[in-house]
Amino acid sequence: MSEDVTLEVGDSAYPGRLNIPEESSDRGVLIVPGAGHGPFGDVFLRFSRAAAEKGHHVARFETWMSPDELEEKTDEDFRTELAAGVDFLRSRGCSTVSVVAKSLGGRVALEHLPEGVDRLILWAPAVLAEGAENVPDEARELLPSVTPGEFGVDVPTRILQGDDDNISVDNAERIVEGLPQGELVILPDEDHSFLRDHERVIEKTLAFLPE
Repeated sequence: MSEDVTLEVGDSAYPGRLNIPEESSDRGVLIVPGAGHGPFGDVFLRFSRAAAEKGHHVARFETWMSPDELEEKTDEDFRTELAAGVDFLRSRGCSTVSVVAKSLGGRVALEHLPEGVDRLILWAPAVLAEGAENVPDEARELLPSVTPGEFGVDVPTRILQGDDDNISVDNAERIVEGLPQGELVILPDEDHSFLRDHERVIEKTLAFLPE
C-alpha cells in the first residue's frame, strides 16, 4: 500500500510517497536519492515495496526537480530537509527511523544526519576520502574530499559499494575507517547506478534494517 504525501520545510512543500506496511509497525525508513534521478523509480521503488512488506514505513521525497534546483541548495537546506523527512516518519508513529541514501544523498546523510536516527545505509556515497587510492582524476575534481572520521556519525552504518563503480572500493574503505560502527559490503560487478542486480542491493539493505 502506498500514499502520496507532502513534506513541508519552511515555506516549501515537496511531493513524496509513503509505502505503508500491512500490519502495525513503529519502524520507518527515509530514502535520500542521488543527484541524477528522483526517488520514485528503479531500485527505489522496488526497495520501498520490499521494505514495506518487511514491516517498514518507507518515505521518499522529491526535494529537487532539476539540476539547477539542486545547485541552489545550501548545506542548511540539506540539513533541514533531511531532519524534516525524519520528523515526518516520527509523526506517522515511527519511533525507530533508518536512513537509506544513494550517491549524493550519502554525502548529505553523512554530513547532516539528525540525532535519533537508528542506523544508516549508504549506497555508493559520493564522497572522496583523503588518502584513497586508484581514484580517477575526474572524481578528485568533482567530489568533496574529507578526512575519515570527521563526519561525527556514531550509529551503525553499512556502505554498499560496487567494485565496477568509477570510484574505487578503496575510497569506501577509507570512509568506513572513520565510522565507529561502519562496515563495507562490496558488490561484485556492480556499477555506481546499482542497475545490474536490484535484488542483491535490496537484500543487503533489508538485512541491516532493524526487525
